[in-house]
Amino acid sequence: MKTTKGYSVAGLQTAYHPKENVFRGWSGRVRVVAGDPFHDEYAKWDDFGNAKDHEYGDINLKDDK
Repeated sequence: MKTTKGYSVAGLQTAYHPKENVFRGWSGRVRVVAGDPFHDEYAKWDDFGNAKDHEYGDINLKDDK
């Protein structure tokens, strides 16, 4: 899966919030440097795929989920 800015996303899963004891939103690893897994960053998206506190882009949950 790719973000709207062209970054690859791996390990996409629902995000767990321990304070609220619920699964809300999505989290995954973003490949910041192409071909180099040592520069992966963890990022979160809301329930609709909109970026939360990062500039790697949104995800389209309807395609390639």
